[in-house]
Amino acid sequence: MLNEIIALRRLLHSHPERSGQEARTKALIIDFLRIHTSLEINPCGNGFYAAHREASASKPSIALRADYDALPAPNGTAAHLCGHDGHTAALCGVALQLEGNTFGRNIFLLFQPAEETGQGAKGCLTLFEQEQINEIYGAHNLPGYPLGEIYTRSGTFACASLGLVISFQGTPTHAAYPENGVSPASAVGQFLCTLPSLTTSPFYAGLTLCTVIGVQMGEKAFGCAASQAEIWLTLRAEHDKDLTILQAGILKTAQDLAQAFHLGFSYQIQDAFPATENHARCAQRVLSLTNAKTLDTPMRWSEDFGHYLRHCPGAYFGIGAGESCAPLHTECYEYPDALLQPTINAFLQLIIK
Repeated sequence: MLNEIIALRRLLHSHPERSGQEARTKALIIDFLRIHTSLEINPCGNGFYAAHREASASKPSIALRADYDALPAPNGTAAHLCGHDGHTAALCGVALQLEGNTFGRNIFLLFQPAEETGQGAKGCLTLFEQEQINEIYGAHNLPGYPLGEIYTRSGTFACASLGLVISFQGTPTHAAYPENGVSPASAVGQFLCTLPSLTTSPFYAGLTLCTVIGVQMGEKAFGCAASQAEIWLTLRAEHDKDLTILQAGILKTAQDLAQAFHLGFSYQIQDAFPATENHARCAQRVLSLTNAKTLDTPMRWSEDFGHYLRHCPGAYFGIGAGESCAPLHTECYEYPDALLQPTINAFLQLIIK
């Protein structure tokens, strides 16, 4: 079985597809499940789920989730730099273990696209309309942690975040006559200097961060004064409420500056993720059944698994990918095959007991 799963992981790794473009990846997974199992396969948003049903099921039904999209690569293609190929292969390994066995419960294996953009889980929420789901669990590999060691916590496991694009629109003019135009330069400068103070409000209940991703102002044309500017920010918070407060404070500051400097103002929100807030009972199941360790603080990165936890009790956990493993989202990263069996085992513990 493990050789089959390793081969699948490597096949998926060699054919990465970006979020929203995972047609071949989806087909490969479905083909694998149809060849190796008799599980019932149903559509779910742009993803799908495989159902293991038992006529005499008496235990609560459980859903297990894996994501299968890849990241944009520096050369403009795609690459599995977050380990979603491994997440998917491990869940297929669980599927092989379900075949021909009874567990006293109905089990649903959810395969989800577009996690990296925060769009995939929202589309797959139809699972909770189509099936009676009592608990849902998911896992992510954790480079830098001992191989196979499991970590989780009650409450926030991974932070909420969103991308924010702030735009200032001024009036163009010749660089020789700057007084005839309206430049966003002063507003941009003041705005960037103000940002650190906006993350230290006493109203916040936990970690809040605002990271400047980039600033674009004017063009490299030395005869024209800058008239437009964009500022790209990532906002991050341990709690959804704090993210809302941080966003409101940043937008008010930007709007006030635009008004003071006679600029047009607009904004866009991209890649929004809710906080992944584990339910206490389900987190305790992970801790006790998998011999997991408790994380002292949440992961700063984000996960769209939080959408599921707003609809159903459940928990998200991490599994160490090795202390020398390359970090996520770096070009040297590849999900270690040695992590597949521990991940399968962890999911099976949650199903069996």
